[in-house]
Amino acid sequence: MIPCSFLRNKDKARLPPALSVASSSSVKIGSRSSLKAFSSFSTPPSTSSSSSESSSSSTSGKFADVCVAIGSNLDVREGEDADSSSRFQHFHVALRLLQERGFEIKKLASVYETKPVDTLIENQPKFLNSACVLRHPREWSVLECLGKMKDIEREMGRDVYKTDKGPRVIDLDILFSEKEPMVRYDPPPFPSSSSSSLSSYEKKFWLEVPHGRIKERAFVLAPIADLTETMSFDKSGDVSITMANQMTAMARLWKEEERRIMQTPTKNFEEANEDDILLQRVAPFKRNMRLEPYEGRAKVMGVLNVTPDSFSDGGVFNTSVSTALRRAEQLADEGSRIIDVGGQSTRPGASRVSAADEIARVAPVLEAICERFKNDPRNIAVSVDTFYGEVVKVADAIGVDIINDVSGGDWDEGMLSAVANTKVPLGYVLSHQRGNPQVMSKNASYPVGSVAKTVGDEIASQYLRKVLPSGISAWRCWIDPGFGFAKSEEQCVELLSDLKDVRASLAKNECGGLAKAPMLVGMSRKRFVGNMLVDEKRKDVPKDARDVASAAAAIVALMNGANAVRAHDVKLHADIAKVADAVAASKRKTGSYE
Repeated sequence: MIPCSFLRNKDKARLPPALSVASSSSVKIGSRSSLKAFSSFSTPPSTSSSSSESSSSSTSGKFADVCVAIGSNLDVREGEDADSSSRFQHFHVALRLLQERGFEIKKLASVYETKPVDTLIENQPKFLNSACVLRHPREWSVLECLGKMKDIEREMGRDVYKTDKGPRVIDLDILFSEKEPMVRYDPPPFPSSSSSSLSSYEKKFWLEVPHGRIKERAFVLAPIADLTETMSFDKSGDVSITMANQMTAMARLWKEEERRIMQTPTKNFEEANEDDILLQRVAPFKRNMRLEPYEGRAKVMGVLNVTPDSFSDGGVFNTSVSTALRRAEQLADEGSRIIDVGGQSTRPGASRVSAADEIARVAPVLEAICERFKNDPRNIAVSVDTFYGEVVKVADAIGVDIINDVSGGDWDEGMLSAVANTKVPLGYVLSHQRGNPQVMSKNASYPVGSVAKTVGDEIASQYLRKVLPSGISAWRCWIDPGFGFAKSEEQCVELLSDLKDVRASLAKNECGGLAKAPMLVGMSRKRFVGNMLVDEKRKDVPKDARDVASAAAAIVALMNGANAVRAHDVKLHADIAKVADAVAASKRKTGSYE
């Protein structure tokens, strides 16, 4: 189990004053409030006696920030369809309800799967945990913010009185507040049942900021660290009462413990007992919302083009549905965990096919493949490679698991809306590009030595400006640096060499958990790979002779932050994925986890 109190005394002694003071049970800033005054939690009393407000320029004026933990360990609730109710689905419902109540989603941490801790109820399901930074109108008190969150919990079906330490559909806790960085409110003593006018839900209402047990909970510290990549400890002024300093202190504490906590006890995931895994990042994989770990567990995406003109296998598998299905079965047998079905070529210079024509190509194939692998014990996912919103709608209705969008949502105005409104929150591959296939080659201009950084900057911009505002959370996103898309052959090689800088750039751009999202790379049989093999006579290497070099490039990518590789020769890439996983497992075993 994740230890409830995994910090040693010497670790606690190093905490800055902000955290050591806030953890004291004797501290009470603000008055004990009567819950009778706000039975709906919508209009709590003023918190005028709280500590002074932060002068942070990012939230000064009309708005302030709070950092909120989110958790769920109930999937299907009684009377609900398994395809429409899950822990991951509950997370997204909570986000929507937060926005409806006036909060703005600023930043999301990664999603973690953790074992239940600090509970008297045995055999609970595992939790999903994360955290987020929310912006709210500055006139709201932190108590009012919490009241809105408790309304959401109640609306989603949680009874705090019955499930305070048990399974819960949603759990929202304020960890830190920029406006009121140190505050505590206790509920009044429970009145007798005969005289009580309070519901059981309201009797459980209390508040402590910073949350009193942050230091003891790995499943809270890890998400906080995701949110603080760009924060630094400010030693000016009164360092004990700023939200930024409090979060930074907790992130530093987690960094010292991360290698010890985030380890699996055996050589690889396949041999590990699920109950022995303490804490791991997870991402959407199958549409049944059973999220999967991805760090140190490389996946192969097998390419299945049902097109007449794709650069490598155009015209091979588009002759009939049965031909495409046999190819899909072959890909799965060779080790593909994802089968990626595409209905039009996006190679540089390719002509665009209409959405209707693309649907005519892919829909029958998707229907056959989704049906074939729906209950396959190998847990094969099906993705659709498209940039059209109409294709997404059809594929979602058929039952695909992942949307693989090479356009980043730029080539069809209905794309992001369609992705945001899938029946369940499917995985979405957010790719880097600069312009459509007709013009992308003209846009391959990057500062020398900064290709990977620039790619990260531009993915961050796309996410913050378009993807997140469209309603697609970082929790759903995979990232793809876009090898061959608006990049010269030399720039592709530089990108491969510096691939870690993509994640570093996402972190610096305040993207939170997106910097740690699964990374998919697609280099298989591309020209830049073949040209690394040419001799002095500069003879072109045939596409089907580039597979070994493609696999070599793939393992470089996997060792530099990638988690999945898109491939034509799946057997070869599945083998190199096992090598990468073995190396990752060795790093965890020896304590060199990154």
